[in-house]
Amino acid sequence: MNEVREGTAGRLAGVLFDYGGTLVSFTHPDEALADAGRRIAAALEASGRRAPDTGTLRATVLDRVEQEVQEHERGGALAEIDVMEASRRAYRAAGLDLEPDLLDEVLRLEQEAWWHGAHVDPDAVPLLDTLRRHGIRVGLCSNAPYRLRSLRGQLAHLGLDAYFDAVTFSVEIGWRKPSVRIFSAALRALGTDPAHTVMVGDSERGDIAGAHRAGMRSVLVNRTGAGVASAADAVIVRLSALPDALRDMRLYWS
Repeated sequence: MNEVREGTAGRLAGVLFDYGGTLVSFTHPDEALADAGRRIAAALEASGRRAPDTGTLRATVLDRVEQEVQEHERGGALAEIDVMEASRRAYRAAGLDLEPDLLDEVLRLEQEAWWHGAHVDPDAVPLLDTLRRHGIRVGLCSNAPYRLRSLRGQLAHLGLDAYFDAVTFSVEIGWRKPSVRIFSAALRALGTDPAHTVMVGDSERGDIAGAHRAGMRSVLVNRTGAGVASAADAVIVRLSALPDALRDMRLYWS
């Protein structure tokens, strides 16, 4: 059953969605990452550098950077981590000083491997399509510090890019949810005001509290179905329940 808090009636103009954990889930693409490691080693060799073996490369560079990203996220900092600089330091510590173009290429190879671990929720595309057909502007607001072209390429790879009127990643703003700065940037990109926009996500701190501070209402996606103490205006167990939740919130969109 969906839990809905009493809200104020009004017109719905836009919906912002979180990405990972809301529209898309991730598994670790071991085979794709192993292949990326081999391709990175080849690119380093082609540049005249002696590349470490793929196991060493994975342990001393790729895993090190990912651990730094995870520690940054757990720390709760609002300023986004600079993954390119973290990667530059990791390669340098491994004895490889990479010029910007080569660093960008090895990051592309690694980050595009993650495309193979991304899985779109079965309810996502039908929901996005329904909202857009009813004239609702649809946007993405996501904490993602990685290479911007790879992030946008991932959306295209998954067939999601055509469903968004605006896409805002923290890497291009420099601030993470729940910072009001990223929500403000996402609202500007979407072209809607906060009073007529809803944020949908799976994080109480990042999506729900952050959206409220930005002046939006919010919907928490809690797939476990377990009771949660949430400040969200509605709690749903699956994405397909969003239209009913919006109507229960007395937001008119059809």
